[in-house]
Amino acid sequence: MFGHPLHPAIVHFPIALLLSATAADLAWLAGVSHDAHFGTVLMAAGLVMGLAAMGAGLADFAKLDDAVVPHALRHIGAVGIAWLGYAIALYLRRDSLFGAADLSSATLGVSVVSALLLSVGGWLGGRLVYSFGAGVSK
Repeated sequence: MFGHPLHPAIVHFPIALLLSATAADLAWLAGVSHDAHFGTVLMAAGLVMGLAAMGAGLADFAKLDDAVVPHALRHIGAVGIAWLGYAIALYLRRDSLFGAADLSSATLGVSVVSALLLSVGGWLGGRLVYSFGAGVSK
């Protein structure tokens, strides 16, 4: 957009929503919150926003220098697996979209593992921009 890559500008939204979903899950597990629905809504919104970020990322990927492509593929792999994990967690808790339901240990585990993978993928994406200069005009 206006000569700048779009992906780094919008990726903060799905990351924030998905990590907040995991935080809400952990708050529910700790008994701080009694509403499993909140984390589910955050997760659904983060997955939708993640699709937009992935589309923008693929468009930006086509313009990368060949030297950073291997690093970009590691980033894509980590966030792609994290997105898939969150999609599985959302499927496992689909009943909580429409009412208050308890969360299973499976959905909590998948949510936490996905958060860790998303954090690694986000760090790899940050390295693409800040260490390797991906998308930076020279």
